[in-house]
Amino acid sequence: MKDIFKNIDSSLEYFLQLGNEALDKSREITKNIDFADSNLKKDGSLITKYDLITEEKIFQILNKSDADIVTEEVLSKENNSDYCWYVDPIDGTTSFSKGIPLYGTILGLTFKGIPIMGLIDIPKLNDRYISIKNHGTAKNLNKINASNIDDFSKAIVTYGSPQRFIKEGLIDQLHQIDSLVWESRGYADCFGYSLAFSGAIDIVIEVDLNPWETIALEILSLESGAGYAESNSKYGKKNIILGSKNLISETTKIFGGDWKIK
Repeated sequence: MKDIFKNIDSSLEYFLQLGNEALDKSREITKNIDFADSNLKKDGSLITKYDLITEEKIFQILNKSDADIVTEEVLSKENNSDYCWYVDPIDGTTSFSKGIPLYGTILGLTFKGIPIMGLIDIPKLNDRYISIKNHGTAKNLNKINASNIDDFSKAIVTYGSPQRFIKEGLIDQLHQIDSLVWESRGYADCFGYSLAFSGAIDIVIEVDLNPWETIALEILSLESGAGYAESNSKYGKKNIILGSKNLISETTKIFGGDWKIK
């Protein structure tokens, strides 16, 4: 690990250690589960008992530091620390509950509100993505780089549920993107996002995301050389676009609204 992320300070090294320990635990809990009973939450998403179990175990590990902790489900810690962890214990609970192996755990770390570390673990694929500010992004301890393609007609775009875009009032814009690109795919959640960091996918678009998802995605994107843009969703969350820097601005123009390109 030190050979990949050289010259990081001792505090970051400790946070990285805790992050990996937390991801090891989440993988241990979820990797061998093929199907799980689920319940519908108020926001329309699913939850299983494993979301809560995983969240609790991750919280116990991250709680070894003084950093604040924000989780998706029920646990939190607020010490007004400069550092704050954001935890999505199972990103892609729909996939997880249905036996689709494209789910994972997302961890993001901020310092005074700025994302400085992002981690994603996809247990069934044995893939782990790690980024540290000013030190790049790695997949399974190998540095990776995002696409730099500059032509929609040669690009592959991916996004999650079209139903989300309908609710956001952006389905027509999404269809316009579809008409411009070479290929559209439906890779969702942390698996879909991760494809942009290595350049396998040129543009990823998703709407109505929470900070326990976007904090990590921002730093993972930027450190892989990807562009990253976000805007406010109708429901107080974030819409995001990440991928080739050469296509980010044009994509935001198609969707319209007030986008911030990082």
